[in-house]
Amino acid sequence: MARKGFYFDSSRCVDCKTCQVACKKKFNVPKLLNFRIVSGYEVGKYPNARFYSISGSCNHCEDPACVRNCPTRAMYKDEADGTVQHNDDICIGCQACIMACPYGAPVYLEEEGIVHKCNACIDTREEDGATTCEASCGMRAIEFGDFEELQAKHPDAVVSIACRPDAAITHPSMIISGREYLQDEDYRELEY
Repeated sequence: MARKGFYFDSSRCVDCKTCQVACKKKFNVPKLLNFRIVSGYEVGKYPNARFYSISGSCNHCEDPACVRNCPTRAMYKDEADGTVQHNDDICIGCQACIMACPYGAPVYLEEEGIVHKCNACIDTREEDGATTCEASCGMRAIEFGDFEELQAKHPDAVVSIACRPDAAITHPSMIISGREYLQDEDYRELEY
């Protein structure tokens, strides 16, 4: 099975949240919910405090907990590209996938009574040439493509960083690089 995924360069991200807004608009996500979230983190203390941002969505994991725990198989892996997809027609809104995902990617759409999440723009990426988040990022901090090719292109990128759950849980198809302090365990998530 093919495996598509994301690369994120934290040194390029300026925390503008354009990727988050573009994704929200494309999928018409309700207020207070997002399929892609830009989070800011601080490490160190004054006068040596440092800041970085992480833009995250569904990681289209190799071993997705959401798929393993979905009782109706509404969450499934696409045979053609290995991305994790969702079938709205058979979702019962039980939220088992939400409870299982260590990354908080699936969200419950209360008005529709179902769960949904990033689908890696499977419906438009062929005609648009990129995912919406990738295309909207003015700093070119996000790339989507064949996961092995992304790993070869960005050999210094890692799967695990301090502010994210252990990659061994689901083997996410997202690699991250850019800031030397991404592994600093003394991080604080910022609320803004």
